[in-house]
Amino acid sequence: MAGWGDDPVLAELRGLLYEQGWRPVEVTEAATGDTVVVEGPDGDRKTFASDHIAFHRFVEGLHEDFDI
Repeated sequence: MAGWGDDPVLAELRGLLYEQGWRPVEVTEAATGDTVVVEGPDGDRKTFASDHIAFHRFVEGLHEDFDI
């Protein structure tokens, strides 16, 4: 996994989830990196993937935050 510095992928994902009303619909955790698929209010989907440690920690909490 990558280090603790800023992760622009995580920043964009957080913005969509907590500021724009998107919801995670699929989460995949893997040793090579995690992937999150989110769906917007209009049905559009985006996929985010990162091997950054901060992204991984965030993904671990999505299960509780969004009941997925």
